[in-house]
Amino acid sequence: MVVMVEGLVTNAVNYGETDKMLTLITRQYGKLNVYSRGGRRISSKFMSGSLKFTYGDYVINKTDKLNILQEASPKMSFFGLHKDLSSSALADYICEVLTDVTMPEEPDTEALDLCLNCLYVLSENKHEPDAVKAVFEWKMIERLGVYPDLSGCRKCGRADKEWYYLDIMNGELTCRDCGSPEDRITDPEENGTARITVLMSGAEVYAANRIMNSEKSKTFSLPKDKGVRKRLSEVSEKYLLNHLERSYKTLDFYKEISKLQ
Repeated sequence: MVVMVEGLVTNAVNYGETDKMLTLITRQYGKLNVYSRGGRRISSKFMSGSLKFTYGDYVINKTDKLNILQEASPKMSFFGLHKDLSSSALADYICEVLTDVTMPEEPDTEALDLCLNCLYVLSENKHEPDAVKAVFEWKMIERLGVYPDLSGCRKCGRADKEWYYLDIMNGELTCRDCGSPEDRITDPEENGTARITVLMSGAEVYAANRIMNSEKSKTFSLPKDKGVRKRLSEVSEKYLLNHLERSYKTLDFYKEISKLQ
């Protein structure tokens, strides 16, 4: 069956001497593995459409055994990502998470749009990478339906406290005044418990709520305080990775590169 899809190349692996295997996240069929014959040749009509981070229209011969690329018409290539190693590394991580959460035959256009928005912002250098990372992770937490209740302390209900403990797996806040020794446990192995908590300031809680509840045009309205933005990124990372139950080498590489810049 020949189909036309619109999608993003989130990974491209060399195959044989001249070919590529693409991971394509599409609006119509979710995740597809696509064979690009001759996709590595400069003269190939598939080359530009077979590059990682390329978004476009694709005509694919969809079979039970193999999806074969027949036409590729790039719309966006996000060339700015290749000018900055930190942005490129973060884009790799963003694309890997999108690939993980998108299933074959189960398209998620909102997750795809979130990824495209973040790649555009990184490519155009509109915001610093750590801010983009925080926005991507908090919005992805929302998309996965595991977002925490950040409306206030689970015990007293107060939303005006200076510091809170966030229970990562239960998605609940406890203010410092109401917190018990259990709320302060940060190591999942400590005391034989699986409880994981992080400390969040009131400013960080407010910023996370703002991101998750924001309209698309206001998603990147982040606090000016760099310390708050940095902590916001650390909390979102820990929250998302614990719920996905995995780690990412692409994220480790991004953090190593960030230390050098």
